[in-house]
Amino acid sequence: MDERLSGHDTFLSTTLRLKQPVHLPELPVRILTFDDVTVLTPLVCVLSQSQDGEEWGGTLLIPHGARPPVIPDDLAQAATEAGVDTSSWSPAEARHLLTFLSEAGPGPVRTERIALIIAALTGPS
Repeated sequence: MDERLSGHDTFLSTTLRLKQPVHLPELPVRILTFDDVTVLTPLVCVLSQSQDGEEWGGTLLIPHGARPPVIPDDLAQAATEAGVDTSSWSPAEARHLLTFLSEAGPGPVRTERIALIIAALTGPS
């Protein structure tokens, strides 16, 4: 994949419809999403060893659907105290805010990021 897959369950099996170099109706694959990359691992071997390293394309079919964002308890508590309705966030807004927060470990940086998120959401538009 040329970009990281986010918002979907990973470590699950799904299907990939290959376009090139092998035309298959469906190729079973496992989705593995790590910190900065998503890897699809075929569950069956369809490419010959001579095609190893070649670029190929396809369409990922994800029947599992997008995961709803999970608001961490500390952010949920701060939002409630500030009167911020986290259920009104768009999926893109939730991903952005939660990624920003998740990059901070426990401690003062995380506390500051929660304060920044709440200030941004309660400030003048």
